[in-house]
Amino acid sequence: MKKKIPKPGILWITGLSGAGKTTTGDLVFKELNKEFTKIKRLDGDLLRKKLKLNRNKKTFTVAHRKKNGATYSKICKDYENKGYFVIISVMALYNEVYKKNKKTFKNYIDVYLKVPIKELIRRDPKKLYKKFFQKKIKNVAGLDLKFDEPKNCKINVNWNKKISSISIKNKIIKYLKYKKCI
Repeated sequence: MKKKIPKPGILWITGLSGAGKTTTGDLVFKELNKEFTKIKRLDGDLLRKKLKLNRNKKTFTVAHRKKNGATYSKICKDYENKGYFVIISVMALYNEVYKKNKKTFKNYIDVYLKVPIKELIRRDPKKLYKKFFQKKIKNVAGLDLKFDEPKNCKINVNWNKKISSISIKNKIIKYLKYKKCI
């Protein structure tokens, strides 16, 4: 089967650390990549490393995070201009980033993975919450660092024990196809 060319756009997946952003983005990418060409996958952790953002792990301040969010948006815009549908998983949890994205991108789909802090602390894949409680790090979004919870996202996922990564992926794919976003 010949792959189709997608409608250029941005699928911006956000949530706190441990919410499942990377897993969700990877699953959506894998599914869309079967059917479409020009699908680009970006992840905040990998972008930070590659671009050498926040080299000092103790500098995850609001200012740094907002600057990173603007950088991620610029990268997405470059890919969108080249005809790509971009799937990006990032925190960037600030209203100014959301508002700018909604104005900047023609085909912008924002996804918010809302997971209770108790569940995030239980998961803790990067051991950020553990390090925070051991007073080894600070500026952890959702604990000592204020963040703006997204409002009016096109796709909101409220975590519960019955929801799976696959069901989240399916919800996103269904939305993208139904709304003709790809």
